[in-house]
Amino acid sequence: MWRPQIKRLTKRGFHVVAPDLPGHGERQDEEFSLAAALATIDEAVASCPEPPMLVGLSLGGYLSLQYAATTQRPLRAVTVAGCTAVPNRFLAVAFGAYLSWRDRLPGSADDSVLAAFAKANSPKAARHYYGGGRAKAHVVAPVMRALGRLDVLEAIGSIDVPVTIINGRRDEFRIHERRFLAANDAARLIVLDDAGHISNLNRPKRFTKELRAAFERAERPPLVVA
Repeated sequence: MWRPQIKRLTKRGFHVVAPDLPGHGERQDEEFSLAAALATIDEAVASCPEPPMLVGLSLGGYLSLQYAATTQRPLRAVTVAGCTAVPNRFLAVAFGAYLSWRDRLPGSADDSVLAAFAKANSPKAARHYYGGGRAKAHVVAPVMRALGRLDVLEAIGSIDVPVTIINGRRDEFRIHERRFLAANDAARLIVLDDAGHISNLNRPKRFTKELRAAFERAERPPLVVA
């Protein structure tokens, strides 16, 4: 899902690390846990030749905030997207159960999901988003339980490096973005027109441009995406 950004950034000399989280991509058969996901990010950060800029979208964004708030490793900056809805433990668990149930309904096969995503976004975005395979139903419940336990406002408030938030204007996860900005008054918000939740694929060139701008404000560090 990060292929458009990886391609453009590496051409400009950036060092980019994009690991698969547990239960995703080449690790689809693994169980997801918060500890394993944060360990994955930590391993990627440790592999960078200098303190990196940490980037995450959706689940990766929530995890990036949590990691940045708790790690002892130095980071240059943090940029997140599609993760400015405050998780509620009860609603997160209920939503996870709903997604798991929906994933088992007729018409939820990989080809059908790919076609629906392509219709809502674009065929090219669908190929990027599902190119490594999609997370299976067994991942949804533990992901939602993990998100329900996070205090994301406390996390963003305790990050002492530059934070940039990139949201698609049509993203339903924008609902609490002002609370996130209030929790960290140094955070910067960018809203992309004609973009939804997967804003890096809806507006790949503009998204990458904003990443580069954030890099420049942080003296062009390496990059980790989750």
